[in-house]
Amino acid sequence: MHEGWAVVPSERVSFERERGVSAIQVSREATYLFVRAPDTSLLPAQRQRILNLLREVEIPIFLIKLQRNGLSFGVDSELAGCACETLEAHGFRVTVKPRRVMVSIFAQNMRELHGVIARIAEVLYEAGVAIEQMSDAHNRITCLIEAERAPLVVERLCAAFGLSPQNLHKQPVALATEEP
Repeated sequence: MHEGWAVVPSERVSFERERGVSAIQVSREATYLFVRAPDTSLLPAQRQRILNLLREVEIPIFLIKLQRNGLSFGVDSELAGCACETLEAHGFRVTVKPRRVMVSIFAQNMRELHGVIARIAEVLYEAGVAIEQMSDAHNRITCLIEAERAPLVVERLCAAFGLSPQNLHKQPVALATEEP
């Protein structure tokens, strides 16, 4: 050994995040809207019109899904009334499903973890909770469910994935897409 050098005990350093479910996040209350186009022969143009109308009144939407006869999407509950009025004033029929939340289950490299999505679906099924809409990303699965069922879902997901209550995050809808 060179003079002036010291032997330092080594520590294992990992640059990868731990694998597996790491957190659950619940959004604030949202409303899910189903918007039907009055003329399905012009469906692509009418879907675009729906999106343009909402953009014009500055209403952000999420979980957008193409439907056979229109669009469905989520909107912050405080803006749902304005969204419905705007769309109905232009001839669209709107079905409203109020009191929904998005429950997001976080795990690094979610798409590479075998069985996580199946386990989430199994937990919700066993709890008698319908998944109204679902989305995925590289680090999370998000399920839109009835707000009153969220406490039960969170409790069961925590048990299924060995999480404690400090792994639960409540955030507004607009922030629900950010990592905890």
